[in-house]
Amino acid sequence: MKGNREVDVEKTREILNKGGKVSQSEALRCRVRYFSDGAVLGSKEFVQGYFERHRDRFGAKRRDGPRQMKGSDWGDLTCIRDLRREVFG
Repeated sequence: MKGNREVDVEKTREILNKGGKVSQSEALRCRVRYFSDGAVLGSKEFVQGYFERHRDRFGAKRRDGPRQMKGSDWGDLTCIRDLRREVFG
């Protein structure tokens, strides 16, 4: 591999704290909490199906399962948990 492939974690946090987004390739080189703490990742349909099959595990006020992932352009990928802080760790 050519060049430095490491991501500057502090620079990434600075971008996110200012409300910006990092590229998907940079995001995938970080420790992404969605992959460890997100529980269920997939298309909206996949996550909604999980939510419906396991409805008893969620609060009565929750209407649907999929949550948009933050911090990068994840395309159609969604998550069952809405991580509110430290998406990249």
